[in-house]
Amino acid sequence: MRQQLTLLVCILLMSIPSTLAADDGLPRTILAYKSVSEDGMTQPLIEWFCDSDSQQCRDFEKDNAVLMDRDEKLVWLSWHPAYNEADPLGNADSNIRSDDLMTITPAIRLDFQRLEGIGDGTDFIAKHAGLALNGTIPSAGGIVAADIPLEITLIDLNGDDMVDEIDLASEFTPRVNLSSDVILNFVIVEWYPEIRNEGPRPPHTVKEWTATAAFSKEAGNTTSIQHTFSAEHISSAEIEIDADDAQRFGIIAFLSGHVAPEGAIAGSNPAPGIPAVVLGLTETDLPTMWEGTPPSEAISRLGFLLFALLCIGIIIMTERQREYALPRITGRLLNDEEGKFKAVLEFRIGKHDATLEKVEVLPPWKMKKKPTLNHLKAGVEKSIEIGMKCEAEYYLRPAIIRFSMEVETFGGWVMDLRLTSPITGTDDLEEE
Repeated sequence: MRQQLTLLVCILLMSIPSTLAADDGLPRTILAYKSVSEDGMTQPLIEWFCDSDSQQCRDFEKDNAVLMDRDEKLVWLSWHPAYNEADPLGNADSNIRSDDLMTITPAIRLDFQRLEGIGDGTDFIAKHAGLALNGTIPSAGGIVAADIPLEITLIDLNGDDMVDEIDLASEFTPRVNLSSDVILNFVIVEWYPEIRNEGPRPPHTVKEWTATAAFSKEAGNTTSIQHTFSAEHISSAEIEIDADDAQRFGIIAFLSGHVAPEGAIAGSNPAPGIPAVVLGLTETDLPTMWEGTPPSEAISRLGFLLFALLCIGIIIMTERQREYALPRITGRLLNDEEGKFKAVLEFRIGKHDATLEKVEVLPPWKMKKKPTLNHLKAGVEKSIEIGMKCEAEYYLRPAIIRFSMEVETFGGWVMDLRLTSPITGTDDLEEE
């Protein structure tokens, strides 16, 4: 009975998403929505460039894994340039970013700059980098040259509750005049893998990156920025986001470049010789399915959930009624001093009358005489004995007695009662 119940429940739950996906006219479905306001802070941005096949990289990640994953005062990005085919995380975006910051893996940058005394590639020493990083963090970050609020919408295109598109919107507003080189970067980050400690997988892995300069650089002017990480981008980057587990991923928006020189107009060239800095930063997890869902979508999902719960409740009630209504038959196979066998059977009839239509014993056992039971009233308890026999060479085999009954309201019912030899012990009940 329990196996049947489990199967019915699984079939029911599996049918819900397949019903949604079968509708060819299904519009773009909003799985979740989130609005993140500007918090007026810019944390230090740590960009780590590594090759998972490099021992130096693995040493650094091992020593700094907790800092990378949990330090709320820092924002980490793990880039994996695709120079080595053995690195499963390698991607072209990391190649471009590595070239922008002129790095050779392994390498680390703090707000786009090298750590003092720490080289790249073969000159990178994991222990020294960790110490230098801890020593320079307090002097990094802190500049807020623009407000970067975010609105994030997760879109499902085919009804499978997987994120196919990510829509971003920002009412971007500079607080001061910005130079012509200022760029707003959007990064999709996998905070941690679906299975933690899954091979060479550091926290905060960059999965996709895009950038734009199409906004006003003038202080106080607001630009409505819209960007979509399309289904093609997400698929090509091998990003799989389940709406129920979307918080494993996040969006980091950071502004890079220069503030316009004092007295200069917005969009003017930056002063020569001054390195670019982080001018603003906003980070957030992706919303989960129920977070910020529009009322129309929430009502639809709630309706399916209630329907599923109702069906499960009906199945449970039906199975419980069936359990109390159907007969219960138990028994033991015994032998006497003369070596004769008999089956002692106990009948307990449920809430409905039953008719015993057929009793048979499966080979190699046989019964000496068929029982005379026929019509059994509801609630009756009855005990009978049946003489059993078989060839001596089969004495150790279990005796299986099959009962075919007609139960009022429930119809035909078949049960196999498995009785082990008195020599071997325990009895078994098999129901069909």
